[in-house]
Amino acid sequence: MERLARGGRVCQGGIISPRHASFDKRMDKIPELSGTNLIEAAFLAQDQAVFVVGWQTRRIFAASEAVYRVFGWRPEDLRGCTTEMLHVDDDSFRRFGEISERILESEKDTFHCSYRMRRRDGSTFDTENMIGIIRGEGDAPVAVVSVVYEISEGRSFKLPTEHNLEPSWFGDRLPGGIFQRVQRPDGSVVYNFIHNALAEQFGIDPGQGRVDSSVVLERIHPEDRERLIDSTERAQKNLSLLDIEVSAYTTSGELRCLRSISQPRRLDDGSTVWDGLILDLTEQRSAESRVQHLVMYDRVTGLPNVATFEERLQGAMTHALEQGSLLAVGALNVNRFYTVNESLGFKCGDDALRKVGDRLQSMLHGNDMVARYEGAEFLFLVQGLETWESIRGLGQEAATLFDVPLQLDDGTSLSVSVKVGLSVFPDDAETPDGLRRKADLALQRVRKDPDGRFEFYSEEMSRAVLDAVALEKDLKEAVHNGVIVPHYQPQFDTVSGSLRGMEVLARWPLTQGGMVSPGRFIPLAEETGLIHPLMEHLVEAVLGQVWRWRQEGLSVPPVAINVSAHQIRRQGFFDWLFERLAHYGLGIEVLTVEITESAFLLDFVHVRSILDSLAEKGVRLSIDDFGTGYSSLSYLSQLPFRELKIDRAFVSEVDLSRRQQAVVKGIIELARALELEVVAEGVETESQLSELNALGCDSVQGFYLGRPMDAAALTDLLRAMTSPES
Repeated sequence: MERLARGGRVCQGGIISPRHASFDKRMDKIPELSGTNLIEAAFLAQDQAVFVVGWQTRRIFAASEAVYRVFGWRPEDLRGCTTEMLHVDDDSFRRFGEISERILESEKDTFHCSYRMRRRDGSTFDTENMIGIIRGEGDAPVAVVSVVYEISEGRSFKLPTEHNLEPSWFGDRLPGGIFQRVQRPDGSVVYNFIHNALAEQFGIDPGQGRVDSSVVLERIHPEDRERLIDSTERAQKNLSLLDIEVSAYTTSGELRCLRSISQPRRLDDGSTVWDGLILDLTEQRSAESRVQHLVMYDRVTGLPNVATFEERLQGAMTHALEQGSLLAVGALNVNRFYTVNESLGFKCGDDALRKVGDRLQSMLHGNDMVARYEGAEFLFLVQGLETWESIRGLGQEAATLFDVPLQLDDGTSLSVSVKVGLSVFPDDAETPDGLRRKADLALQRVRKDPDGRFEFYSEEMSRAVLDAVALEKDLKEAVHNGVIVPHYQPQFDTVSGSLRGMEVLARWPLTQGGMVSPGRFIPLAEETGLIHPLMEHLVEAVLGQVWRWRQEGLSVPPVAINVSAHQIRRQGFFDWLFERLAHYGLGIEVLTVEITESAFLLDFVHVRSILDSLAEKGVRLSIDDFGTGYSSLSYLSQLPFRELKIDRAFVSEVDLSRRQQAVVKGIIELARALELEVVAEGVETESQLSELNALGCDSVQGFYLGRPMDAAALTDLLRAMTSPES
């Protein structure tokens, strides 16, 4: 069964916040109870009126939603008021307080009474009250929880007496179940009481529990046991409230999300007693998760909605300002989509919308995102852009992305066309809403142009398109003349420091000095089809260089080449690759083929068949930029990869952020389970290297260990590595 949540963990399919959101709003200014979540427990009694009342002030801290049904008062209207308005008259209010306080001060933490109370409209009615005390620091009472049951008309009533109830009676009427745990001076632990319903659900024999507390602990999920033991020991030492969520197995083997709330107290003989309440939060957490998902995501596509998009866009804008980079917001509309619903039906229409979202996802990376706006219109965010040329390429890519028909679940091949409007931060707007609106304005303009496919919001961007056209011309000449050359970035073993491999990177040197960024010309090459002759030129140069190194007697590790989605789907590319390997007398083991997720998102079945065929021929396959795409986990186990590369986005703060450490650790453990080797990209500091080594990463590459170098520089490195002294 899926792992349940505590705090921010997954609980039956979703992520939830550690505390009940509506409860937080009520309780944010209650000093007596800050740090105690017993009040929240009371609100789980969905069918009863529940009050949390100050011990001396008799002011209402909080009330459950059922109070409105029973008393006619809205919970928010009662907060801060005394309970006087709930009593029949002033005298009843006074006497009830005196007697109940005397009972609770006599070390009887719960009592029951029948009592007449008053509604908001002035009418009175008979109730049955269960009252329990909440103790704070030093075992001092700070508040009471009162559960009020409305009973039938005509039943007799009386003021409370000093009759203290048995725990089982009180437990049967509380949400969840109660228990009493005792730790004796010798350290042994027994349970004096376990609510019958609770014991039955989790297969605990109450009689056995009094003898050996391990039967209770055995029901707790193994990952939670140590945390529970540690928390209990701290509570025992400090006599502090123990409020913890754990997962536990029922008799049927189902894993449930439980919350245990207990307040320890010390007896004269040195024993420590916990009087506690167990609440089953499984359904609540699952419901909260579903509601949260509905609030943040589109029901049909599962993509973020506009509100979520703009929230994340705000953070992206802040990051862009800090980095001095650009970001683009795109608005994409599927032309004449209404005809899809009319001809194929709404079920196919919804499926088509999901496929549009999937395809948009395939062109994005890292923290980029896609959202559904309305109808057949989508929004997308692309970050980390450096030039107008890259933005122009983005618009062209989005517009041409749908030249390949969509494949619907029922087998229908659906051809669609789209139009795209783009806005850019910080040039076009300073707010998320402004960027979205201006992208939409650009979309509306291009929709009026029968031949247009994408449009920018500003004329400055349009002029930048002319520069991109010039870049395309220069790129054609560079590819034709073989100006673009391979550089190599070494990969090292994290333990031994030996050279394990090297990645080929394309470099375009300018005659006047400097380099053209690959981020500018690689996307343009893919867009224009120049990627095919460029790739062949680079691979030819690499294989020739490997042959020369071997002729010199140098030890050459595998060379990784990044193969794009265009190359994988291009018929004959791998046949050509095998032919060139044979020409140089090289085996397939000299190469590692790196593939990004976008390569298999559009046509997974077809790409899988290609990759399976390559693996059968001995090709070493590596998944590049793992974790930054859309469906890494769902595809990873189905494809014949032998290596996994952790994207630099996760490595950049692996030595600073516990979250990043947890992510990287999880990726490495997943790779281990699937018998994959792990390479981390973007290692720039010694502390990052040290942390990756501690986490068990196999190999690393990055500026700290070695910048990309030309063939001559790498030759020197290989000679040094091959020499007897090395």
